Amino acid sequence: MGERRGKSELSVRRGGIVAATSLFVLMAACGSPKPPPPRAVATISSRCPDLAKADEVAAFDFATEYQLSRDAADKLKAAALAAMEIGLLADKLDAELGIACSQIAKDLANKGDLRSGNEACGAAIKAVHDARAKLSPKVTASLVVRVPVCSVDASLMTKCASICDSSVPAGRVKADCEQKAGRCDGNCDGICEAKTATKCEGTCSGTCEGSLKGTCGGRCRGTCDGKPSSGSCSGVCVGACDKGAISGECKGTCSGSCKLKAPGICDGLCAGTCSVELADAKCAGEFKTPDVSTDCRARCELQVINQTECSTPQVGMVITGAGGRERDTAEAMKTAVDKSFPALLKILFEVGDKGGKRVLNAQAVIEGARKGFPDMALSGGKATAPASEAQLAKCFEEAFKKAEAMASTVKTGLDQAQGVKDEATK
Repeated sequence: MGERRGKSELSVRRGGIVAATSLFVLMAACGSPKPPPPRAVATISSRCPDLAKADEVAAFDFATEYQLSRDAADKLKAAALAAMEIGLLADKLDAELGIACSQIAKDLANKGDLRSGNEACGAAIKAVHDARAKLSPKVTASLVVRVPVCSVDASLMTKCASICDSSVPAGRVKADCEQKAGRCDGNCDGICEAKTATKCEGTCSGTCEGSLKGTCGGRCRGTCDGKPSSGSCSGVCVGACDKGAISGECKGTCSGSCKLKAPGICDGLCAGTCSVELADAKCAGEFKTPDVSTDCRARCELQVINQTECSTPQVGMVITGAGGRERDTAEAMKTAVDKSFPALLKILFEVGDKGGKRVLNAQAVIEGARKGFPDMALSGGKATAPASEAQLAKCFEEAFKKAEAMASTVKTGLDQAQGVKDEATK
């Protein structure tokens, strides 16, 4: 019995082995499911865009090259483009403020060989302050300024916004401007900046060859507020204005701009509306804010500043109340201001009243991107984050730090340029 049972159990075991073997052979024959191949880890590019070339930065695929989310890639692109704009503005201001402020410092304090625009404007503030301090409190000073027409490509803001924020549909990045300027082949309604001296039916701002009734930044020959005058006039001058900017009614020919009393022919640049469509129209006012990220907008506002062109304003300084020895100081100060302020004010007009704030906004965008490299890298996944963060630091860390420092220099320069103006008229 025991022997028979043992043989039976052995047969069962052998049968099981045979069955299992057969099943394995059958599965192999039918094709068993294979494990999935290991997932490939994306690689991080070692390329860095050239931050001196806007077209290259705009076309660079930050998301693919560095494995970033779309939002992170847009933020990085906006910061890179803003850094470039800061550099361009810094170079422009250093050169132009250097020339304007150096001239004032040289004329009033015999200062020369100033190394930078900021140094020159610092010296100019002191020179104007010291000259002003030699005048008694009863002496008043003011400026007569022919405000220039400033313009920029009307499509600039829209083009810029479409580059640095990929999340917004094309129809929502359109940025119209509040006022345009261009050639008017019909009747212009607004301000006409004529090519040559011409008759002005309205308010002339610039210089007047002929009889004037208005403010005079030179010598008023006639009456000042009804009293005989042959010198400075802080009120209404009726007569002629020698060697100075004016604003008022000009009975002769006006050089500068004319605020038209009624729509009329404009042989030059019309800033306003035209009875027919303006030709070669540019934006001559603020752009309406496009519906894009604050990072993108900050960069675009700087680009607008960098590409805005203004005609050179005409300036005349009016100093009244100076007597005796003060007259020489007052005359020297007026001569220096009349000569140097057109270039100085041109820069301030091109940058605009909001320029300083916009520089600081761009600085914050650049700094935020630099400090956000770890989060940007993580946006593409943990597997690539370390390599991505290292590449971002390699490509942008030093450039962004430099741009942040330049933004501070630019803001200081703008404050100093405004300070020169304020010091002359306080």
